[in-house]
Amino acid sequence: MQEKILSNLAARTGRTVQQWCSVTAKSGPAGRRERLEWLMREQGLGRVAASLIAARVEGRATGYGDAAALVDGMLAGPKAELRPVYDALVRVATELGKDVKVVPCRTQVTLCRRRQFAWIKPAARTRLDLGLALPGFKAGGRLIEITGANDKDRVRLRIPITAVSGVDGEVRQLLKAAYDLDA
Repeated sequence: MQEKILSNLAARTGRTVQQWCSVTAKSGPAGRRERLEWLMREQGLGRVAASLIAARVEGRATGYGDAAALVDGMLAGPKAELRPVYDALVRVATELGKDVKVVPCRTQVTLCRRRQFAWIKPAARTRLDLGLALPGFKAGGRLIEITGANDKDRVRLRIPITAVSGVDGEVRQLLKAAYDLDA
């Protein structure tokens, strides 16, 4: 996914990865957080592209590395009991279609089709949140509005899940709706 984003950068923005790195090193803010915000807000890049460029400018590896190790690290220690919930969510998501991509990062696992339609994130020691891109849907029932979400965020609603039994018909329906909306 990262390589595809980087290879499409020149066509989308008119600048190659190397040009973006050069501009960022010369004109961008020095701090990581400020640099990411500058790339997203001032330059109009998406979060993943901005993160990859910032990492290159900082001389850090840009790959996510071993996907299994990332998930293991995210669900280690006191969060290890959430692994069956995570596995159930991934199973439901991948049953939606052969085009579902499961992309582990350090703090969340993104579920993509064309674009991100959901994410899974350990929110506490005893809870995973399933974030859903459901434009037009309102918070209510188990669907909770994500605090701090802005207009550029695709995922604005979440469902807290504490047990495998929470991966029920309602979760399956909402996950399918998010998947279908990304067609």
